[in-house]
Amino acid sequence: MKYNYTVLLSAACMSVIYSILYVHQFIIAAFISMAFYFLFPYLIFALPLQYFLNKKPKRFHPVYFLYYLGASFVANGLIFGLLQPSGQSLFSNSAFYIFAVLTAIVYWVWDSVLLQRQSPATEA
Repeated sequence: MKYNYTVLLSAACMSVIYSILYVHQFIIAAFISMAFYFLFPYLIFALPLQYFLNKKPKRFHPVYFLYYLGASFVANGLIFGLLQPSGQSLFSNSAFYIFAVLTAIVYWVWDSVLLQRQSPATEA
């Protein structure tokens, strides 16, 4: 169940960030539509990776962030590649890099806060 919270909270946070960056105000319609836009890539790319990484939980581990960052670049590359006009280069689009990093950071933080818990005997 906490996996679902991680995905939902990450999609909601990215929707708010998108609204602030591109809509320049908070509008409920933009929040809801963008939350769905961010929800599905998180379900397809981040959730399976999260299951794998949660076998050895470590809070705010930098290697876990690098895994999420790699998955984020792949997911954003596919999405931007499909939605971008055909004559434009993917790697010249600054939004690609901004969203690849932001989606990884947001998911990594929520994953670390909600799921990457260690038992008190193993925390050091």
